[in-house]
Amino acid sequence: MGAMHDSSTRFDPPKCHPNTRVAVLEYIMGWIFGRNDPEAYWILWLYGPAGAGKSAILQTIAEICANRKSILASFFFGRSDPTRNTFKPLIPTIACQIAVAIPEIRPLVELVIERDPIIFDKSIATQLQSLIIHPLKDLSASGFFSNPEINPRLIIIDGLDECNDPKAQSMILRALADAIRAQKLPLIFIIARRPEQNIQLTFNSDSLAGLWKSLVLDNTYKPNDDIRTFLVDSFQEIKSTHPHHQYIPNDWPSESNINHLIKKSSGQFLYASVVVRY
Repeated sequence: MGAMHDSSTRFDPPKCHPNTRVAVLEYIMGWIFGRNDPEAYWILWLYGPAGAGKSAILQTIAEICANRKSILASFFFGRSDPTRNTFKPLIPTIACQIAVAIPEIRPLVELVIERDPIIFDKSIATQLQSLIIHPLKDLSASGFFSNPEINPRLIIIDGLDECNDPKAQSMILRALADAIRAQKLPLIFIIARRPEQNIQLTFNSDSLAGLWKSLVLDNTYKPNDDIRTFLVDSFQEIKSTHPHHQYIPNDWPSESNINHLIKKSSGQFLYASVVVRY
């Protein structure tokens, strides 16, 4: 369970600095609650280069939605963590969270495991069908998920490219697409990953056609303005809390220094955060 947004294994995960990424967060929250984009789609693909802040954005969204009780489950892949760099715990982790969020289906999930103890060794599609689709079937038919303000339907999957098996990355997307299209799975998904070729090809395949929309972390959302806010606030905190803060000049760092760091960041929060940290 170390892949959940609130897992102790991921203690102090990256998230958006206050007053940054406001437009991106507002767009995503509007989509979750059906307030923007009348075109129906079930998967929001958040993508951008390494260091663009995808994980921080999804961590922030997960925490906001958790406070509003409007998230069903989350899974954050991690390349360097052997418990989070494989597809095997994905469906079990999501199913467990759904069973906690919706107690009505917990007995159904437990029954599946009792009747089929090796379910976790079966394919992604089979696990999805047995542990999630089937238990949710009656609730879905009753209209349980029709109002996202009352009953959550959001699942977040971050860092799909950090799953160590490229074939599994595509299998996950195809299994979700089949569940949405053929099984009428009433859930919505935010999936974040880098725009690498194998995933781009999968998203562009017929199996996912019409089910997704992309949200690109590019200059549209003015990352340099957000990086400036982050740097100014962070340096101000350093000047206030450093053990030798009394020796730090009031005009440190200079405006030209800030501008230089923003330029070097090239729209990537990772660079700015590393500068501040070290």
